Amino acid sequence: MGTQQSFRTTTSWDQAIPMLDTGFPLACGSHADVAAYLVHFQHLAAILTDGSVTALRHPGQFIDMEGNPEAPESILLEQNGIQVEIEPRSHSASSTTTGPQHRLQLLTMLG
Repeated sequence: MGTQQSFRTTTSWDQAIPMLDTGFPLACGSHADVAAYLVHFQHLAAILTDGSVTALRHPGQFIDMEGNPEAPESILLEQNGIQVEIEPRSHSASSTTTGPQHRLQLLTMLG
């Protein structure tokens, strides 16, 4: 085995929120309150459930996105070599949950 190994794990959104709020904080509010994410002029914006819009406290943590900027399929954030990928999910009328169930993957290199 090499000294650098890829590491990938998926966690539930409820488990991911404290890590996101600590490592990738929003300027206002919590990732728990995000109804949708979008990318505007290479900056990540978060639309909160109350209709307000906020951004990352540290905008440089946003690295990349895949899909439509108005409804990204994947958002890549990085801090100190730790990368996380958010896969935003919209609230569906057929869903039994009360809000969007985004998904988070932790992507990093162990050295």
